[in-house]
Amino acid sequence: MPIKKQPIKESSYSSLAPVYDRLMSHVEYDEWADLIQKISRKYIKKKKVSIFEIGGGTGSLAKLLIHSSYNYYGSDLSPYMCREAAQKKIPFFCADCRALPLKKSFDLVIFLYDGINYLPRLDHYHILFDQVYQCLNPGGYFLFDITTETNSIRHFFEYLDFEEYSDYSMVRHSYYDEEKTLQYNDFTIFKLTDEKPDLYEKISERHIQKVLPPKLIEDAVPRNLFKIIGIWDGFSERKYSIRSERIHFLLKKIV
Repeated sequence: MPIKKQPIKESSYSSLAPVYDRLMSHVEYDEWADLIQKISRKYIKKKKVSIFEIGGGTGSLAKLLIHSSYNYYGSDLSPYMCREAAQKKIPFFCADCRALPLKKSFDLVIFLYDGINYLPRLDHYHILFDQVYQCLNPGGYFLFDITTETNSIRHFFEYLDFEEYSDYSMVRHSYYDEEKTLQYNDFTIFKLTDEKPDLYEKISERHIQKVLPPKLIEDAVPRNLFKIIGIWDGFSERKYSIRSERIHFLLKKIV
């Protein structure tokens, strides 16, 4: 099998975006949709809730939220992911969460599927909190989640996965650096090209997430801007513990 090689790239989703939905077909986005519905009914209590999503990927969660009649706008840092979302006719734009170009405000801002773990340093969280505050309605809410060190050690400490489809194959190598608290996910894709005879292009992309202790993130929440409503284990409304693999934070904007 002839292979055309490309150098490994840092995460931009340029390689993954076209196949992202197939790779993530196992993800149960409806769990986030259900959590958002609970929060909307319990805390926001409006007939028509406006939502802005940061790190919305290819718009898989967006489709569920729009179907549920939320007033939705979404964004992602990667122009390649935004292109995929745009093909689904989702109101989406490309933006960095640390510099949101918004002139309107929303009832709820969400940043889910551990997208916030891509922020490399705690001071970037401070910038994010300020940006989110600016685009929330008075008394609005910010929902985000993190992946934890427990999750990395249990499932991705030294993990190898392989998937094969008709037009490409993918190898995912995940490993965790305990000293630096960094989660690495290296994707190698062998993609069938249009060239004849059959030629496969090898594309490599590296994704790095910073795994911060939840208490450190809790302490970083500016109390003059937000009230912490809950820090929950998974999709429950129970307080997180050392065993939690995913933790959701719900913050309320202080007027």
